[in-house]
Amino acid sequence: MIETYYKLVEESIAALGLTAEETRGDQPGQWNLKKGKFDIMVDVWEQENQFLFQVVCPLCSLPDENKEGFMNFLLQKNYGMSAMAYSIMEESVFLKHTTEMKELSKENIITLLTKTAFYAEQSSFVPAD
Repeated sequence: MIETYYKLVEESIAALGLTAEETRGDQPGQWNLKKGKFDIMVDVWEQENQFLFQVVCPLCSLPDENKEGFMNFLLQKNYGMSAMAYSIMEESVFLKHTTEMKELSKENIITLLTKTAFYAEQSSFVPAD
């Protein structure tokens, strides 16, 4: 069953003009895409008899000063976002979306990957390289 979901993700990646084989990660169910300076990581896995889909895009580290204000800023930005949210883990800021695979079509996956790239590029707080 999970291989069917892997195939769906790879078809979605191919529809974006990328080669699925070149984007595969080290483990089955992992793909690594690139949009400009941003890494977009896609995972599909089984957990508690459910198949899950996740897209994550690391953006930046938390600032050394005014962390509380910055986190409040991210929460306010989340309000206007569609299907995606800013998340924080271990002092790093990410864009993240997780859902059950059974809810997704090829078009949904393409939309999520495109939105991830769009929101990453629109995140004005990300330092320039």
